[in-house]
Amino acid sequence: MITFLSGGTGTPKLIQGFRKLIRDNEMAIVANSGDDFWFHGLYISPDIDTILYLFSDLLDYQKYWGIKDDTFNTISFLDKLGMESWFHLGDRDLGVHLFRTSRIQSGLNLSEITRELTERLNIKANIFPCSDTHIETRIITKKREDIHFQEFWVKRRGDVEIDDVYIKGIENAIVPLVVLETIKKSDLIVIGPSNPITSIGPIIKMEPIRKCLIENRKKCIAVSPIIGNKPVSGPTGKLMKALGMETSSKGVADIYRDLCSAIIIDETEKNIDSKITKQTGIEVLRKNILFKDTENAKQLAEFILKWSKNK
Repeated sequence: MITFLSGGTGTPKLIQGFRKLIRDNEMAIVANSGDDFWFHGLYISPDIDTILYLFSDLLDYQKYWGIKDDTFNTISFLDKLGMESWFHLGDRDLGVHLFRTSRIQSGLNLSEITRELTERLNIKANIFPCSDTHIETRIITKKREDIHFQEFWVKRRGDVEIDDVYIKGIENAIVPLVVLETIKKSDLIVIGPSNPITSIGPIIKMEPIRKCLIENRKKCIAVSPIIGNKPVSGPTGKLMKALGMETSSKGVADIYRDLCSAIIIDETEKNIDSKITKQTGIEVLRKNILFKDTENAKQLAEFILKWSKNK
């Protein structure tokens, strides 16, 4: 079993490479639920849904969110009516949100609902939220506003000066027991190339998960989402800088130093291997981490599997 810690873009692309090499039922995904939020009375789980759509072959691979060939008539009409329309919910996508919200109202927790969705979508992979209770990533702006990450990144397009980032509700969050059991029995754990602050951050800041990863550090490998001093995509650089972190693979290694034994950086990176290893104790490996297509992701997946067999 291979367990992935995943956000909504970088790691799903890597998982696509693994799907070319191993069966779906040999994979487990612990998905970030810190992006979850309520919108027009519906409970939205963006990162979990990306993973669900990926393994049900419904994902829009152009955007890496939402359902391919979906329409947006409902959200367009809401806009016409003067209601919030900044979060683009597709019409088929809405079916999943309605299902999840209904199940929440009936008393089910997020892992129970996710398991139902995997069954109904004929998914063989094991997909879990990192928390059964609601957590959410919040951004404190320089103007002292306290806003949800979705408002920061989607509504305001990241055009906000950040003062701090925190995870609301994480102190009392309940980790699904199956997540800890899966990590322990996995042959390999992959911290994917997702945002280490807002995609992986909520997962590894949950104490039971963090403790479990530390205990299984030797079989855990991370993939950097940064090449040089620039993130491959998303607001990673801006968030790390705001938190006083070095925007580099070295900065990423600092975050994961207690959790993994190796990190993969891009093959073009120069003169940072020894610095990372000396300061974090993490082995540095080099490979192309820029996924121009699924073949690139497959090659990286092959590289990771070879590392796991030879370690």
